[in-house]
Order: sequence, then C-alpha cells, then structure tokens
Amino acid sequence: MDVTVATIALARGDDAERMLAAMASLAEQGWYACVGDGGSSPEFVDRLRAMGHHVEQPGRGLRGQMEAAFEAAAERGTHVLYLESDKVNFARTRVRVTIRQYRARGLDYAVAGRTRRLWETFPLPQLEIERAQCALMGEVLGTAGDWIGGPALLPSSHVATLAESRFYGSDQHGWGVPWFLLGRAWANGLRVGIVKTATGVDPSARNEFNPGYRLYQANSILGCFYEGAGITYDWRGPTGQREAARPAGQR
Repeated sequence: MDVTVATIALARGDDAERMLAAMASLAEQGWYACVGDGGSSPEFVDRLRAMGHHVEQPGRGLRGQMEAAFEAAAERGTHVLYLESDKVNFARTRVRVTIRQYRARGLDYAVAGRTRRLWETFPLPQLEIERAQCALMGEVLGTAGDWIGGPALLPSSHVATLAESRFYGSDQHGWGVPWFLLGRAWANGLRVGIVKTATGVDPSARNEFNPGYRLYQANSILGCFYEGAGITYDWRGPTGQREAARPAGQR
C-alpha cells in the first residue's frame, strides 16, 4: 500500500506557519504530498518543494486546487490520503493510525471522523450545521456518524471518477470534491466507513467560525455528495435560479 498525500494550500498570515509545520512533519515521517496551491508566495512554494513535496498552481480557485492535488497524488501511489494542510496535529500524529485502521477494517473509502469528545471542541453553531450534513449523508450511506471530519483515504483508481462530476474542470464547489468521491464510492459499491482518527479544533481556530462561509461550504459539500451518490440535488444560485455548471474562468 503506497500512500500519497493530497492537500491544498493558500498561505496567508498565521496560516502559513501552521501549513509549513504540518508539511514539514509529513516530510520528516517520509510522506510525500501533492499540493494544489491557490496562489501563495514564491517563497512559500519554494519551501514546500524544498521539503520534497510536489506543488501545482492550477488556477480555477479551490476547485482547481482540489482536482490538481487529487489527480497528481493518484498518479504517484496506490492510495490517496486527503487532508487539509493546516491540520498540524493530524499530520504529526494521525496519518499512520488512519492507515492502520483503514487496512484493519478492510475499507475502500474511509473518512477520518471525530470522537464525541473531540467533536465537542468545535463551536456549537458549526456542529449544528455539520450534524445536519452528517444526518443526511448517513441516511444515504446507511451508517450514522461523523462523515464531515475532513481527512479521507481512498484507492488512487477511484480519483478518475472526478471527471464524472458536472463541475469537473470548472471553478465551482471546490469544497465538495472529497465528498463527491465519497458519494460516488458508495454508488459504485465500494466499502465506505468512518475511522475515528480526526483531531479536535486547533485552539488558534476556535474563534474563526463564519456562519455565511460555513453555510456556503455546507451547500457545496452536501450537493457534491448527492451528485456523487446519484441523487438529485436542487442547486440554486444567488438569484434563486437553478445553478448550471460554468466553464472554468466564466463568472
């Protein structure tokens, strides 16, 4: 089992140091990462490359970052581990245990979920939004649990199904990419499950809750999950009209 990390980055302010710490820890443990970067400084990108990581700056916003990271990682190993690059504790302590649990459970697609104790470290409004998403996903997948924890481990061959998304190659709904893959894994008969290896909220991020952004993120995640699962989702744009996929760069 040859695991390559897929992650995204856009270094701004204090985030840059968290990202560099997480990426340095991965490199020290021998993990190779493919980074979809959203326009960080040349100095930041050079530091990632000096650690041995592969960096692409594809444009198309977060969607382009996600697709570039997943596809580059899939070319380099048998499995892809997706994680967010500022999750220092997960990078330092949870990668190997996530892989061990994935193998022990015989899963094809694993989401790293949180224990109840760690779940409760997040802001209450965020939890209520995520609780609703988890309930809806769990109803489809037939298993209740934390499907929104973030990190995911999957076969590299499954990444090719991204091209089946209506939003593939566009600049839309980047946050939904991992959850499209989850929904499509379930629809294709892969064995999906939760391994409880996700971490709690970083103390520096406890006051970062933004309700508007979280709701926007939730819409992308849930809609892309439903699309992957083959279930109709009523996409609506800001005017209330049904949303159609736009070509990359079109606003």
